[in-house]
Amino acid sequence: MDRTPNDILLLRIRALSRVHVQNCFMRLPDRQIGLAMMFMQDSDRLFILSFLSPPKAQNIKEELKLQGRLKITYDQYKKAIQATLDALSGNHRSDSLKTYIRPTQKRPRR
Repeated sequence: MDRTPNDILLLRIRALSRVHVQNCFMRLPDRQIGLAMMFMQDSDRLFILSFLSPPKAQNIKEELKLQGRLKITYDQYKKAIQATLDALSGNHRSDSLKTYIRPTQKRPRR
């Protein structure tokens, strides 16, 4: 059976200490965490949010609402999951995910 990106992320989180996960997530941008949680069930989202301070958890909930109004591709979501997995493994990447989820804007024709 193939594992989804969500399954892989949740398995990795469960294999690590609570303190390690909390420290990693508190350093990650809200947008990245929200994007990584985009296709999760509510129970899995609550599990991840339980590692965060209430203000950061609220910011991520707001980010999830915002992302619901944006056109985000599955590839963009997978990149967020991979960046989150990298951070949990101690491999911090220098590129930022915020550029991946800009809303598309149509330019007026001239």
